[in-house]
Amino acid sequence: MKTQLKVGIFVTIIALIAGYLIITFGNKNFGVATKYYYVYFDDAGGLSKGADVQVRGVKAGMVDDITFENSKVKVKFSINKDIPIYKDAKIYIRTYGLMGDKYIYVDPGNPSAGELAEGNVIQNVQMVATTEDTMQAVKEAANKFGNLSETLNQATGDDRLKKLLEDFDRFAATTADTVSENRENIKASIENIKAITASLRETLPPLIAKIDKTVDNVEKITSENREDIRALIANLKETSAALKEKTPKVLDSVEKAANQVDVVLSENRGDIKVSIEQLRESTKQLHEILAKVNEGRGTLGKLVNDDSLYNNTNEGVKSFAKPFKIVNDSRLDIQMYGEKHTGNKDSKAGFGAAFIPSDDRYYYVGILSNSNGTVSKKEEVTAGGTTTTYVTKSYGILFDLQYARRLLTFGATQFWIRAGIKDSSADIGADLVLSDNLKLYSDLYRFNRKDLVNQPNNPQLDIGFQYKFGDTPFFIRAGGSDLANRSVRGFYIGGGLLFTDDYLKYLFSSIPIRR
Repeated sequence: MKTQLKVGIFVTIIALIAGYLIITFGNKNFGVATKYYYVYFDDAGGLSKGADVQVRGVKAGMVDDITFENSKVKVKFSINKDIPIYKDAKIYIRTYGLMGDKYIYVDPGNPSAGELAEGNVIQNVQMVATTEDTMQAVKEAANKFGNLSETLNQATGDDRLKKLLEDFDRFAATTADTVSENRENIKASIENIKAITASLRETLPPLIAKIDKTVDNVEKITSENREDIRALIANLKETSAALKEKTPKVLDSVEKAANQVDVVLSENRGDIKVSIEQLRESTKQLHEILAKVNEGRGTLGKLVNDDSLYNNTNEGVKSFAKPFKIVNDSRLDIQMYGEKHTGNKDSKAGFGAAFIPSDDRYYYVGILSNSNGTVSKKEEVTAGGTTTTYVTKSYGILFDLQYARRLLTFGATQFWIRAGIKDSSADIGADLVLSDNLKLYSDLYRFNRKDLVNQPNNPQLDIGFQYKFGDTPFFIRAGGSDLANRSVRGFYIGGGLLFTDDYLKYLFSSIPIRR
């Protein structure tokens, strides 16, 4: 059996055992007295059973049960019994960092409102915008901006202005000729309309009378038939009555409109001719301007026709393209991952990219979130001879920024060192790459922990391995966590997806492109 297969089987077994232990014992609070409350949500927003419950930013309990009741989500949660909850308490659903789990945040309220007894319902539920809502709004704005850009591109195509002027010139000439040559025809058309309205005035009343008579006869014949036929006949009679009443008014309106058109054409013939002449003159001037530009006269003409502008632009494009050639010759690896640490209780999820300009170096940039957050502020308050320390944690985005260089090569084995930033703190690391799919690595970071409250004195030292399954993008990682501090020493396990440069090219080449 090959060594890599043995390592893979061993890692899989260890991962399953560790996952079972984390799931089974990760949310247990042994020896802590608790009390429970209820809260109703219209939308639980991804909250799950076993999620954390925080009071003033401090973890104080967990979600015990989630059920449906009267079209609402009923959540039962428990907190430490020594934490008072008052009647005006507020409930929020929040997220650890950018991609973390959902948890319940409790504002315990004001003591003046009176303490809320165990087992009661907290009424004041505060809803906040979710990450999905924000991303949807950004997506809609991007789509609108893209449509605007496409419309502008189409509106500024080659020779659009010149063609528009030529079409406008032809339209002006055609309109003038039509008005001059067909004035008599227009008058004749108006007279025809008048004659038609007069004929309709005489013809429609007898026709309507015949329709009424026909309806009466049909009603007599079908007097014993079904109700739907009777309803149809009644509708026809109503329509006939409406036509009899409104047709004379409509004919009068048509006749008045014809008279008004005739008057307008007669009174404004001179103005129409003047407007057409002005349009022709404007079109002529625009043609003269375009001719000067085409001949290279004036500033605009020189810019359009002088070859030096083209040559300078061409040289600038060549210089600008040199950095892009370096990017084109480089490789890009992208990974998404998640980790669970048992000692310090960290739960991490992140996204990163490695830019590889050559085989002996690379640059790594990543963002991640940590469910435990980071201590960003501490405050000591002394009252009545007692000093209380308040610690503020932030759950914002953390950053990775590292430079890696290969130092030694032993056959297929390579030794690398890394330096930079990990989890938004100084970091130094080393990697021992055994094959394309297996590597050992270590990181030493968080050097400022000794200055923080409730933190160990030594930096965090993680040592572990990462194994990628063949040609697939899936990988797992595991190892020892915080090995330099006995109080939080433990192990971690994680996994994710690693898309290499070749895999990304294959993936993008398979996506159909609409034309």
